[in-house]
Amino acid sequence: MEFKIKSGNPEKQRTACVIVGITESRRLTPEAKAIDQVSKKHLSNLIRRGDMDGKAGQSLVLYNVPGMLADRVLLVGCGKERDLDDNKYKKIIENSIKQLNQTGATEAVSYLSQLPIKGRDIHWKVRQAVEITNGNLYQFNEFKSKKKREKKTIRKLVLTVPSRRELPTGDEAIKEGLGISKGVKLTRDLSNRPGNVCTPSHLAIQAKQLAKTYKAIKVNILEAEEMKNLGMNSLLSVSAGSAEPPKLITLEYYNGQADKKPIVLVGKGVTFDTGGISIKPSPAMDEMKYDMC
Repeated sequence: MEFKIKSGNPEKQRTACVIVGITESRRLTPEAKAIDQVSKKHLSNLIRRGDMDGKAGQSLVLYNVPGMLADRVLLVGCGKERDLDDNKYKKIIENSIKQLNQTGATEAVSYLSQLPIKGRDIHWKVRQAVEITNGNLYQFNEFKSKKKREKKTIRKLVLTVPSRRELPTGDEAIKEGLGISKGVKLTRDLSNRPGNVCTPSHLAIQAKQLAKTYKAIKVNILEAEEMKNLGMNSLLSVSAGSAEPPKLITLEYYNGQADKKPIVLVGKGVTFDTGGISIKPSPAMDEMKYDMC
């Protein structure tokens, strides 16, 4: 998935789809107004006929809009403007990507990153758009012997900023969003792998690979004998119920400011938890595999 940052008028975008918003009061966003103007009230006429009123979750795909270079215009309902907050914005972006993928368009220019969100700047909005888009496109097909023939999905998304001076901010936000997306994807892949594949040894290999890829990360892995010498009998007693050897994995990140106190995150890293599995209600038993997350 490719992301780009851009500033410019929506009517001048030569692309498969331009994405703009409309609020519940039937008010077009500034970018949608620009399209309405060049199309001689094409959007206004649709709204007046009741095709769309801007409620959250709504969307409408328009083809061959007069005055537009884009093949399509995707109108996305944004709900009440005064209610636009972090969660509403995330849902709007998610809805836009879902609807976009129904069209068969492989590229698009989105102006939703310019929606006014309380207390949030363009950096946050662009970064969130990257993370949400990648999250929405995620699929885990690692163990499928017969994969369904994939339909066309979005491969390139251009996110917009109000002016050229904000292009560097947008580029940095995309970079951060891609970094976070990679971490989330790795986490989801590991959690989706079954316990007989994602063993403690498998996790240790993944940790070593991270340290090999990123020079700012150092890894230290304690084996069973080392844990025994340290008196870590509680952990060892749990692992004694498995044929798989235990691993205690420590990852250290050395790219922060030297004068700042370190932040320590402690996770269980349990690859399969059988404790209490027999007394779990049936619908909840499968969720225990996600204890490792």
